[in-house]
Amino acid sequence: MEKRPSRDQRRHWTEVYARTPAFFGEEPSEFARMALERFRAEGASTVLELGFGQGRDTLFFAENGLRVAALDYSEQAVREVKAAARARGLADRVAAAVHDVRNPLPFGEGAFDACYAHMLLCMELTEAQIAFVLAELHRVVKPGGLVLYTVRSDHDKHFRAGTHLGEDLYEVGGFVVHFFTEKKVRRLARGYEVAAIDRLEEGSLPRDLYVVTLRRRPGPMPDRVEETNMENPMTRFEAFFEAVKSNPALEPKTRGLLFLAASLAAGCEL
Repeated sequence: MEKRPSRDQRRHWTEVYARTPAFFGEEPSEFARMALERFRAEGASTVLELGFGQGRDTLFFAENGLRVAALDYSEQAVREVKAAARARGLADRVAAAVHDVRNPLPFGEGAFDACYAHMLLCMELTEAQIAFVLAELHRVVKPGGLVLYTVRSDHDKHFRAGTHLGEDLYEVGGFVVHFFTEKKVRRLARGYEVAAIDRLEEGSLPRDLYVVTLRRRPGPMPDRVEETNMENPMTRFEAFFEAVKSNPALEPKTRGLLFLAASLAAGCEL
């Protein structure tokens, strides 16, 4: 049975932001600096940022000439970034709004040159919900546009620590974290070219992050292909063996041929 977090995450983050004005620091993240260079190289001018927190990267992008649509599910975060943008004369470059990414994004197709999400996808989201977010980004980012995101990796020292909530979700110190493997990053990249998967350490813990660069492929999102059933081949063989053995209508020679075929299909040595 899956457990539920001990705290409501939206309320928890709102309280953290209200209590600590610079919870992640005041300077832009290293990831934001890297992303800005990629955006400039691509000629991107409009960027969608998901889960901007207290807006340190949002304001950095705006100060460097980008127009940023910034979404976060914390009303406290939205109030703070709007006030900071006005104070810095950046209100015309920052459009912040409250939004839960588990719902469809409030933008039309191809509305943005690129998307940026720093540790948003490794919050309290299931793998199915993360796939939904990436599908929505595929819709609102222009063909060929970049989607850059970071997530906590399976190399992080907190991976499999704390309270397990199902999948690779763990509650650590009151925060719910979804940890990623490289295999998961690639599995979730449906509709994108995986341009790069890098590693980055951030903060005093430090957090170990995957830095993911996706390029939106042209055309609609491909249909989901279900993963192959990886059931133990010997289990399948034994079930087939019992079914053949118990069928009185089969001649001994026919049974032998069926056993041989089933062994080869299951990859068993004879």
